[in-house]
Formats: sequence, C-alpha cells, structure tokens
Amino acid sequence: MFFGPGYRVYFGEEGDNIVLLLCGGDKSSQTQDIEAAKAYGKEHLSHG
Repeated sequence: MFFGPGYRVYFGEEGDNIVLLLCGGDKSSQTQDIEAAKAYGKEHLSHG
C-alpha cells in the first residue's frame, strides 16, 4: 500500500484477518517504529 512520501502503515496477519497496528513515525524513527510494531503484534497474538 502506498500512502505518500514518508507515511508507513504497519500491519500483521492473523489467519485470514489483517491486524492494523496503530503506530508510526517518519524516516528518522523507522527502525524504532518497526520494533514497536513487532512488539504490538506479538502482544496482540498473546492476548487475542
């Protein structure tokens, strides 16, 4: 998905469902944003 320059959407898959992970930032925080999205995804999977 393309949302314009500098915008990122993080999501995960759970079976047939797409889970939108509400986090983001700009290029300067991209690495931290990806790690946060991964952590949110793991938390969601562990708590349902």
